[in-house]
Amino acid sequence: MHGPPIRPHIVFILLAVLAGCATGEEPPRGDASSQEASVAAYAGDEACASCHEEYYLSYHRTGMGRSMSRFDAASAPEMLPGPPIYHEASDFYYEAFVHADTLFQREYRLDASGQTTYERVHPVEWVIGSGNHTRSYLANVNGHLTEMPLTWYVERSRWDLSPSYDQENLRFSRPVVAECMACHNGFSGHSRFTFDHYRDVSDGITCERCHGPGSAHINLRLAGLGPEAGNPDSSIVHPARLSRGDQLSVCRQCHLSGTTVFKSGETPSTYRPGASLDAHRSIFVTADQVNDPERFGIASHALRLEKSACFRESDMTCTTCHDPHVPVAELGNSHFNAVCSGCHISGGAEGQVGVCGRGSAHTEAEAMTGDCVACHLRSSGASDIPHVTFTDHWIRRELPPAVAPEDIERVFVRPEPFRLVRATAPPGEAGQGLGLLEEAAAYFAFYDQIHALPLYLDSVIVKVEAGFRAGADHAEARLALGRTLLEQGRVEESVAALSEAASAYEEDVPVRYWLGVALLRADRPGEATGALRRAVEMQPAFTEAHLKLAEAFYAAARFVEAESAWLAGLAEDPVHHPASWNDLGFLYLETGRFEEAGRFFDRALALDPDLVPALVNAAAVEMQEQDWEGALRFLNRAVEKQPDFTPALGNLAVAYGELGRTDEAVRTLRTLLRYHPGDLRAQALLDRFLASEAGGDGSQDPPSPEEL
Repeated sequence: MHGPPIRPHIVFILLAVLAGCATGEEPPRGDASSQEASVAAYAGDEACASCHEEYYLSYHRTGMGRSMSRFDAASAPEMLPGPPIYHEASDFYYEAFVHADTLFQREYRLDASGQTTYERVHPVEWVIGSGNHTRSYLANVNGHLTEMPLTWYVERSRWDLSPSYDQENLRFSRPVVAECMACHNGFSGHSRFTFDHYRDVSDGITCERCHGPGSAHINLRLAGLGPEAGNPDSSIVHPARLSRGDQLSVCRQCHLSGTTVFKSGETPSTYRPGASLDAHRSIFVTADQVNDPERFGIASHALRLEKSACFRESDMTCTTCHDPHVPVAELGNSHFNAVCSGCHISGGAEGQVGVCGRGSAHTEAEAMTGDCVACHLRSSGASDIPHVTFTDHWIRRELPPAVAPEDIERVFVRPEPFRLVRATAPPGEAGQGLGLLEEAAAYFAFYDQIHALPLYLDSVIVKVEAGFRAGADHAEARLALGRTLLEQGRVEESVAALSEAASAYEEDVPVRYWLGVALLRADRPGEATGALRRAVEMQPAFTEAHLKLAEAFYAAARFVEAESAWLAGLAEDPVHHPASWNDLGFLYLETGRFEEAGRFFDRALALDPDLVPALVNAAAVEMQEQDWEGALRFLNRAVEKQPDFTPALGNLAVAYGELGRTDEAVRTLRTLLRYHPGDLRAQALLDRFLASEAGGDGSQDPPSPEEL
């Protein structure tokens, strides 16, 4: 039986929460240190077309030439509208559809009766991927580019979640970092030190990705100038005229993937064809990736090719088999088989190797009529992309059986750490200290982005300290050390390490940002505001710095400045930070601006309907207006998502009490106390409800704050 409503003077509505501070929200993972490309010397593909029309037209039919594009409804290969794709772990459905020639992706949720209870829709700005294997999609919010949840898998002619989204559904918020853009596109205007902000975006991998900046070459030709007869043209890079190593570098800049650490002063966009890639970056891969006879990644061409006897025992390069100006499908297997027979000549002359020894052939001549590609290159599912069959470039006599894409395990679940090995050339004896710092940065990036196993962190510290003792220095290693200490809870040591890094690298925005984060964790918000304000001044498009600065101002009780910083960050990117909409609403709630606060909580929940702090705070607005049924709707959703969350349970008990549903209030408080047996406020409120049920009027004074 319900007792009369109880209005205790101390209620749990005071426990509304800041989402960012409560959850330790950090920026999305990715490359925060990349610098903008210097594009002054780049002319773009259209400038090449007038003199090289045949190459231009042919190249733009290749996968590289079609790597980035606008969606064209008339020629789109996708099934549209697409069928609903359900992600069980998050309980979201996704579907793609076209409206007025624009492609959209929709996220929604259904209740038990099949009614839509939540919906979010975003337009596609860019299609990324050639369409040979996949087509993924990018959203654009004020220049911030993020990957969308659905991908079209060409081989299977099906929609499904984007790669790795089945493991961690990032919804519409995976940042397109500079390193990704550099390999999927031409030179785009990436804003220095941001995760995902671009001033402009190219339309596919350009000619200059392999031939270098073309302005000087074009200007000379337009002026009627050129090299003297018989002399090479030094105004443009001809990869075929480079040394073998430098030729391979041109291809490996995108076809050798792993955990990348850039040399000091280098970024994803600063590599120039004709230079050694080893002088530009260090790439680390797992030892398993190198040695595994079966598993391989979709961008593992260089790594796997180098394991082949054909590669080791010849001078072959990627262009021995591939003409980058011609689509692979237009060449066909006959082309590649002819390349093989060019080396495997009957009789095995000097500098050449013998023919295939397949048992079904009766003569050497007959042996050379077989399908070399089918016998010696394995087509199988890739280890990192679902629904894709790809060619492993490790050329072998005997091939393991092919594995269907659906049968390959892609989740990093093992409890043992992976060993990283260097896929690029080591720095040499004189650079061993630098090599250790690069390894440290690579291990932290691997921990941060791929395999969050704490065992890596001790290794990071050991390698950084050894590198420093050897006299080396590297900004990424200093940042890795500071963040490692922060991950280990050694906050003051992290502050010290990051302070030293900020002194050594005064213009490094990520170092300033993480110093601010560490200072905030150390309960030194006044100092944190200084570091974070500097990060914002150096890069105004760095949204996360704005939002963390707001948190620091709030922690320092500088509420007007906190409001300004939150508004600035959310104006920069109003879509990808729902927790910050909640935090801003909380500030308004505290200062009695309930209507505005409610609007901000609504914004947060429109972006993330499962954001528990926003659910509790939206309920707090309803409670202030004494709409107890409205409060219950929010609070029950919060408890469903996080059953042990004290503010949700406490406020839920109060709302039940106000509605006279005393038995449900008692049950809720007992649940709270099972999770948190030392909560004195919950116990005091429970005692009052029990006294009311026993026949008391519930009018005794509540406990004082000192008593609680």
